[in-house]
Amino acid sequence: MYPLGIARLRRPNLLLTATVVGLVLLIAATTALVRTIGGVQARPGLWTVMLAVSAAAAGAAVWRISDPIRPRRQRVPYRRLAVGLEVAAVGMGLSVIFTGTTLIAVGGMAMMLLFTEALTRMPQDSGQATRSRWTLDGVFIGMCLLFAGWVVFGPGPDGPALLARYALAAATTATAAVMIGIGLVAAIRADSHRRRQLLLVAGLALVGTAHVGILVTNTAPASLWVCRVMVVLGCAGCGLAAGAAWLARQYPGSPVATPLPRVDAAVSLVPAGMAALTALVYGFAVGPLPVDLLLLALTLVAIMSARQLLARMDVRRYAEEAADRERYLRSIVAGSSDVITVLDERCRVRWQAASPAWRLGPDAADVVGSSFTRLVHPDDAPEVDRRLAELLAEPCDGRRILVDARIRDVDGVWRDTESTVADQRDIPQVKGLVLHTRDVGRRRSLERELAKLAYADALTSLSNRRALMRTLEADVVGGSMPCTLLAIDLDGFKNVNDTQGHDIGDAVLVEVARRLTASLRPTDVAARLGGDEFAVLLWCNPDDGFQIAERLREVLAEPYQFDRHAGVYLSTSIGLAGCATADDVEALLRNADLALRAAKQSGKNRIEVYDAEFEQRVRRANILEQALHGAIERDELSLVYQPVISLPNRRIVGAEALMRWNHPVLGAVSPGEFIPIVEEAGLSTMLTNWTLQQVAERLAVWRTAGHPTWISMNLSPRQLHSPQFATELAQALLGRGVMPSRLVVEVTEHDVARDIDVLVAQLAALRGTGVRIALDDFGAGYSSLGQLHRLPVDILKIDRDLVAGGDRGAAPLADVVVRLGDRLGLSVIAEGVETELQLDVVEQAGCGMVQGYLLARPMPVEDIDRLLAEEAALYRSSPLAIES
Repeated sequence: MYPLGIARLRRPNLLLTATVVGLVLLIAATTALVRTIGGVQARPGLWTVMLAVSAAAAGAAVWRISDPIRPRRQRVPYRRLAVGLEVAAVGMGLSVIFTGTTLIAVGGMAMMLLFTEALTRMPQDSGQATRSRWTLDGVFIGMCLLFAGWVVFGPGPDGPALLARYALAAATTATAAVMIGIGLVAAIRADSHRRRQLLLVAGLALVGTAHVGILVTNTAPASLWVCRVMVVLGCAGCGLAAGAAWLARQYPGSPVATPLPRVDAAVSLVPAGMAALTALVYGFAVGPLPVDLLLLALTLVAIMSARQLLARMDVRRYAEEAADRERYLRSIVAGSSDVITVLDERCRVRWQAASPAWRLGPDAADVVGSSFTRLVHPDDAPEVDRRLAELLAEPCDGRRILVDARIRDVDGVWRDTESTVADQRDIPQVKGLVLHTRDVGRRRSLERELAKLAYADALTSLSNRRALMRTLEADVVGGSMPCTLLAIDLDGFKNVNDTQGHDIGDAVLVEVARRLTASLRPTDVAARLGGDEFAVLLWCNPDDGFQIAERLREVLAEPYQFDRHAGVYLSTSIGLAGCATADDVEALLRNADLALRAAKQSGKNRIEVYDAEFEQRVRRANILEQALHGAIERDELSLVYQPVISLPNRRIVGAEALMRWNHPVLGAVSPGEFIPIVEEAGLSTMLTNWTLQQVAERLAVWRTAGHPTWISMNLSPRQLHSPQFATELAQALLGRGVMPSRLVVEVTEHDVARDIDVLVAQLAALRGTGVRIALDDFGAGYSSLGQLHRLPVDILKIDRDLVAGGDRGAAPLADVVVRLGDRLGLSVIAEGVETELQLDVVEQAGCGMVQGYLLARPMPVEDIDRLLAEEAALYRSSPLAIES
C-alpha cells in the first residue's frame, strides 16, 4: 500500500536504520575533522556534517512525533518527510566521506521528491487526478520562479556553460523550486489545516534552500559565512517540520479551511506574470534569450500545455458526469408520481418537473410564472397562503412543512393533494421553496370510507355509538339548546333470531332503522348502539320528546312483513332522559339506560322518563348485589324461625326458616329487597345450599334434644330444575342423622304455573327422598285444581290475602281451601294470621295449623330453642306429635 514499505517499518528495522545513519554521520564527522586539521579538506565539510546531523535528528523527531497520529493515512505523509530527511543526511554524510558532491545532489533530490509526494497527500489522501493537477500546477509555479530568478541573477550569455559545469546543482535547484511550488499549491487549495501546511511548506523550503546552498558551497569556493547561513536555515527548516508534525499530533481533527478562490488564481497567475515580465525586461535590456532560458521557457510552455490538456479532460469528464446525473435525476423524476415545483419568494412558480401521471394547472405552459395559489381551490387558498407566508417570514433554516390542498390539474379536475414544502432559499442554485406535490385522492377516499365505517353502523347505516358520543360531546355538553335522548329496545327480539333466523332478525333491524329515519327530523340523530338497542337524539325539550317517543313506539309496533315469511310483531320499550338532567355525556347515556330499564321492569311496551329515585334504587341494588358476594364468608347472613302453631293445643309443631341479612354498613336489609337480587344475580343456588346446611344442623340439634318439630325452607325455581338437588338434600340430612320427613320444602304457586311438567318430575324426585312438599301462597296464583291433583304435595299454605278476608266477618275461600285439603288428604296451614278475628275464622273453617304475627313472630334460633325447651318441659309427660 505504501511505497518502499515506509509506513510498515518494524522496530528492529528502525533500530538498524538509526544505527546505519548514526555510523555514517559519525564516520563523516571524524573524516571531516581529520581532513580539516590536516589541511586536506576545507571547512565546508564540517558544516555539511552539521547540516546532516540536524537533518537526521529532525527526521528521527518527525518519525517519533507522528507515531500516535490516527488514522494511518494521515500519519504516512509525516513518515515520508522523516525518511526524506534521513536520506538527505546519509547523502551529505557519504559525500564528506568519499569527497564528492554527487551524493549530496542525489540525496537532496530524493529528499525533495519525497517531500513533494508527501505534500500532495496532506492532510487527506486526494485522488490521483487531483494530485496530478496539483503537481503540474506546482511544477509550473516552481519553474516560473526558477525562470524569473535565473533571468535576474543568472550569468547571462554564460549561462549554458555554467549549467553544464554545475548540472547537479542546477538539477537540485530545479527540484527544490518544484517542491516549493507544489507545496504552496497544496497549502492554498487545502480544505483543512491550511496554516499547519503553510508552516510545513516554509520549513521544507528552508531545508531545500539549505541543501542547495551546501551543495553549491561544496561545488564552488564560498565564504564560511555562507555555510553558516545555510546550516542555520537548514536547522530552522528542520525545526519547523518537526513543529508541524507536533501540531498534527496534538490536533488530529479536520477543521474546515475557508476557500481562497482569488488566492488560488493568483498563485498561478503571479509567477507566470513574473516570468513573462522578466523575459520582456531581459529582451529589451540585454537582447535575445540564451539557450538555457529558451529551454526553460519551452519547459514552461510544455507544462502549461499538459495542464490545459488535463483541464480539458477534466471538463469533458465533469460534463459527462453532469449529463449522466441529469439523465439519472430526470429518470427518477419522470418515474415519480410526485410533481416537483420550485417557487420564488413571491410564491410564483419558477420551475416545474412534470409527472407522467398528471400535471399542475389548467394549462401546463402557463403554470411557470403564475402564482401557486391560483392553482389551489378557492376554499383552500387562504390556508395555503398563510402557511407559505409563515414559512417565508422566518429565516431560512431548511424547515419543511406539510400543506394539504385541492389543486387543479391539466384536465380541470380538482385533486386532493399533499405537498411537502422545503425551504431552500439559502441554496444558491435554488433560492426558493421546493414543493413535492403528490396525489392523495385514493388515500383520502379510503380515509373517508374508514371514517364512515368507524362512525356508522355497517348493517343499518345509522350512526354508531362512537358517532353518537362524538355528537353528544361536541353539541350537547355545555350547550344551550334543549335536547332529549331516547334509549330504544325491541321487546322479544331474541326470539325472532332464535325462531326465524338471523337473516330475518337483520332485516327487522334494517327496517327499524328505516322507520326511525323516516319518522325523525333531519336535525335529529338516530344511532344503533348494538344488537337491538337504538338511541335517538332529539333537539327538543323532554315534553315534546315524550310525544315523539309515543309516535316512534307506534311506528315500530307495526308488523314487519317479508316475502314468503310470516309477519314479525314486536313491541318497543323506550327510556327518555333530558339533557339538562346530566352533567356529562356518560351521565346522559346512563340516565337514558336507567329509564329504559325501568320501562322493561314495568312490563315493557312502554315509555319511562328518567327518575332520580329509580336511579337510587338501581344504585342500591347494584351495591347489594356486590355485597352479597362473600356475605356468607363474612357471617352477615343468618336464619330466623317463625313457628307454626297447632290450633287444638297451641303447641309449636314446625317452623319456617327465613333468611336475614345484616350488613355492617347498610344495616338490616329486608328479604323482599335482597331475595329478588339473589335470583337475578344467579346466587340462589349458593344461598339455598347454605340454608339447607343450616337447617340440617338445626334439625340435628332438635333431634338430639328430643323435639319432634319440623322445619320448612323455601326453594328457588332454579333449584327446582337442578337434577342434583334431590341427592344433595338427602345427603345433607342423612349425613347428620335427620329423618327426611322432618324437612318440608316450600314452593310457591307462581313457580308451579311455569313449566308444570318439569316441576312435577322434580318434586316427585324430592318427595322420593322422604321430604315433604308444601305449596306456598295457595290461592294467590293461577294453578287449577287439575294441576293441584297432579302435584306431589303434602301441605297447602293458605295465602294471607285469603285469611285477611276474615276482617270483614267471613273467609269463604279459606273454608273452601280447608275442605279441599281434607278431600285431597293434605295438611293445611293458614299464613298471615295477625288478629283474633282472623284466628277465629280459620279455626271455625277447621284449619289445624296457623302461622302469623298474632301467635309468634320470626325469632332467632336461641329464642325458638328456648320455647321448644319450655314446651318440652310442660308437656314432658304427654308430648304432642303432629302427623302430616
